[in-house]
Amino acid sequence: MARYAVLGEDRSDVETLQVLIRRLAANPRLRVKTKGYDGCGGLLRKGARDLDEFSKQGCDRFVVAYDADRDDPLTRRELARTRVLAPSIVAPEACCIVVPVQELEAWLLADVSAVVNIWPTWRPDPIANPERIEDPKEHLEKLSRDSQRRPRYSHKLNNPDLARHVDLTVLERKCPSFIALAAFVRANP
Repeated sequence: MARYAVLGEDRSDVETLQVLIRRLAANPRLRVKTKGYDGCGGLLRKGARDLDEFSKQGCDRFVVAYDADRDDPLTRRELARTRVLAPSIVAPEACCIVVPVQELEAWLLADVSAVVNIWPTWRPDPIANPERIEDPKEHLEKLSRDSQRRPRYSHKLNNPDLARHVDLTVLERKCPSFIALAAFVRANP
C-alpha cells in the first residue's frame, strides 16, 4: 500500500488534498502525511527538503500542490518541478505536481451543491466552469455571505469538510487540473 506525502501552500490546501486522496484511493485510513506552508514562497524554498524528509520517513508517493493564481498553469508546474521536485531525492514518477486553476477552491466550486451537506439551507446555483472564476476562494466566500447576513464559509475551516462531500465525477469533469491527481492516486492506491 502506498504512503503519501502532500506539500501545499497552506494547511487548508493539504488537509483538503488529504481528504481527496483518501476518497480517490477508496481508503479512509490511507496514510497521508502533510506539510502546509505560509504561502507559495515557503513551498518553493523548503519543499525539496521536506520531500526528502518524507521520503526518509517511508513515504513513497508525493503530491505537490501549487495554485496557478492567475499565472499560466504550465509555468507554475515547471517552477514546482525545478524548485521542489528536481532538487529532491524523490523520483519524478513517484510525484504528482497539481496546479489548481486558479486556486484549489475551484475544485470545491465544481460541485458547489455539496455545501448542503454542511449548511442545509444554503443552495447555491451550479457553476459550469469553476476554473474560469478569477478568485474561487473569494467567490465561495461571497456566495456564503449573499445567502445570509453573516459569512458562514471559511476556507481554513471548511475546505476539508466540503472535500468529503463533493462528487468526484463532477469535479473531474469540470476541472481538468484535477485529472492528474485522480489518475495518479487511482494508479497508486
